[in-house]
Amino acid sequence: MLRYFVIAAVVVVAVFVGAAAIHEAQSRIREISGHGHAAQSATSARGRGRGNAAVRGDAPWALSALPECMIQTTEGKGNERMLLAHLPRNAHEIAPPATLRYGDCTLSISDDQALVLRGEDRLRIPPVARFYRFDGGIALLRTPHCETRNCPSTLRIYRTTRP
Repeated sequence: MLRYFVIAAVVVVAVFVGAAAIHEAQSRIREISGHGHAAQSATSARGRGRGNAAVRGDAPWALSALPECMIQTTEGKGNERMLLAHLPRNAHEIAPPATLRYGDCTLSISDDQALVLRGEDRLRIPPVARFYRFDGGIALLRTPHCETRNCPSTLRIYRTTRP
């Protein structure tokens, strides 16, 4: 009798683990519908008691915080191969060094990182960052350096507001 109880318990646990794995795989890519938004852009933060101090620092999300230049439409986390499959069909990698200008923002891509310049603001997108260009936008695939194997990459897709 105990043998049948153990077999039933193993079957129930296996079904639960399988269902959880399928759910996890399906929920890795998250679409943001409508217009992208940022909690606060560098210019709006400057207007509240900070004076005209420039914003500087490491910011993997730097392009998402500047809606005047680019609007984030999609964000996904997961392994790099899966994320690359979600790039727009006509996307091609931008080879560094490269300088792109959108509105009053300048994106300087060098090696495996980038610098976003806007007025006095200087935000660095830390390594490892790769950029892809497609009609009407760009994509940023970022794989951070980490010590564990469970360190997901992030794919952010942006549409440009103006050339």
